[in-house]
Amino acid sequence: MGAVYLPSEFGIIFLPLANVQVKAGDKLRVTCRYTHRGKAESVPLHAAIGNTGWSGFDEILNASKTMSVPEDLNWQTREDYVDIAITTSISAGVYDLYAKIGGTIPKVISPTYQDVVEVTAVGASEFGEISITNYAKV
Repeated sequence: MGAVYLPSEFGIIFLPLANVQVKAGDKLRVTCRYTHRGKAESVPLHAAIGNTGWSGFDEILNASKTMSVPEDLNWQTREDYVDIAITTSISAGVYDLYAKIGGTIPKVISPTYQDVVEVTAVGASEFGEISITNYAKV
């Protein structure tokens, strides 16, 4: 009896989310729900913060990790995440977000979420007013 060829297929589930504020030193956890059927394999999960433009998506910060997907004879919904470290390489502003499964030629790409990541700048430390709240002999 010969082996049955079972290709691996992926799909992405679209879940609209609220905006999030981050600053340098934070991590943005990008959780992705996807569907899969086919053979077991290890594939990269990649997510990026950047800008969508006329020439595509300009990634400013990104992260990837390898996820191991078990064999699925029927479509199964699964979930995994990747953490993007927020560094000073990104300026304050509002950015887009997307994720993909696969390498240079992705197996599936999420919709791009427009203007969902707000990077805030932390200014210099400042003090406002000061007042004495108590005084006593010690």
